Amino acid sequence: MSAEIENRPHSPDAAPSKAIGAKPEPARCLSAASTTSQGSSTDAASRDSSSSRTRRRGYMRPQGTDFAASAKSRESVMSLGSIAHLQYYFARTGLLDGKGGQLARKKQPRATLDLAALEGTPDLSGQGYITGSPTGIDDMDDFYDGFLEEDPDMLPPTASTYNHREKVIPKPPTVAELKTELEGALRDALKVLKEAKERKEGSYKAPSDAPQYPNMPEENTQSWFELQGMNILDFVTLAIRAAKNYYTAHELPDRLDAIKSEKQIRTDLLGVMEVLKQMATRNFKGGVRDEEIATMTSWIDSVFDILKKEAEIEATEQAERQGWAWMRGDWTGKELERERQFLMSMDPDDEPLPEWTPASSSAELPTPFLEAMQNGLRLVRLHNAAVKKSRRRFGAIPTFHVNTQKPYRSADNLRYWAKAAELRFECMISIDALGIVYNSGPQVWLDFEAAILKWCAHVREEITNELV
Repeated sequence: MSAEIENRPHSPDAAPSKAIGAKPEPARCLSAASTTSQGSSTDAASRDSSSSRTRRRGYMRPQGTDFAASAKSRESVMSLGSIAHLQYYFARTGLLDGKGGQLARKKQPRATLDLAALEGTPDLSGQGYITGSPTGIDDMDDFYDGFLEEDPDMLPPTASTYNHREKVIPKPPTVAELKTELEGALRDALKVLKEAKERKEGSYKAPSDAPQYPNMPEENTQSWFELQGMNILDFVTLAIRAAKNYYTAHELPDRLDAIKSEKQIRTDLLGVMEVLKQMATRNFKGGVRDEEIATMTSWIDSVFDILKKEAEIEATEQAERQGWAWMRGDWTGKELERERQFLMSMDPDDEPLPEWTPASSSAELPTPFLEAMQNGLRLVRLHNAAVKKSRRRFGAIPTFHVNTQKPYRSADNLRYWAKAAELRFECMISIDALGIVYNSGPQVWLDFEAAILKWCAHVREEITNELV
């Protein structure tokens, strides 16, 4: 009977008996049967206890961390947000080691079958110990994600904690403002020098409303000379600074060069600075000397003289603009005459231009007006004169042919003019230079007249916009 029971097949639901000579089961077994039974019973407990554990996704709530000093100086780094915001962003989007976020890729199923359940005993050695457990660290990711629970204190990735501060950049001063500042600084420096000279001569009379300062040293003592010298040094230095700003920021530096060369201006400035250096080197001993006062006063007078001559030049130019009839009035039907007046106003010292009659209605070509432009010399001079009248004084034609007896020289002048119009005024002109010089046909004159009209309209518009 017992042999029949032993030979009868066992029920598939029955628990397997222990092997002969098997050791007692450890407290934490990693066999297939034990893990299966534990998975269902400890599932809820693992969820409850996981919230108290340290999250494993590479993200921990930062404790007072901040950007480094080098990162704070970079606008691109600071615009991203705080450290907490960045960590939250990378963890939520699954960019830390490819996992850790709701938006991370789903785990792909294993390419091979898990045959650990078919093994009679667990493999406690090597790699098998790790891969044979369905409840290992990797498989727990399928049951729990630490970021399914929203943290109300953390911001979403789309919100930045960085408070962007607009850097207020002050508007640069205009030339008129710099000129006013220069005149004021020069007057203040001249007043201080005049006072020092009068005190040295003993003819100074303090004004009745002069403030009385306490603890002032006695006059003509070393402390007094040091105080007086530092006062002169401050005011003259401010005047030098204002002059430098005015010279460097001037819109028309060639106008200043016409009054006094840049080399001479620099020489005068360096001379005044050398005087100030000598005064400070001797610690203002004995007070300010007469030759030092004379040098600084002479420099201030020379700067005032430059400003005066510049004002005279501006008044002359303004009076000249008042005589430009082409800037005002209605010129409908008289477009050619308007352009002729414009050309003559650009270079008034040259010979008057002939009447501009349309080439299309002329029986004989070239017309007297176009013939005056044929060698290109007048056009080159008009271009340079227009550049000089403009506020943007660049792009003049440096070299050209004055002697145009040979045809190729006239053609070169025409090419110079056309190319300069393109580079300086952005006016595209297409002409047949050799055809104009050799009078190859009526069409070249029609194209030449159209090119001159286009150039006149373009340059006139630029100059008018600058003056309005």
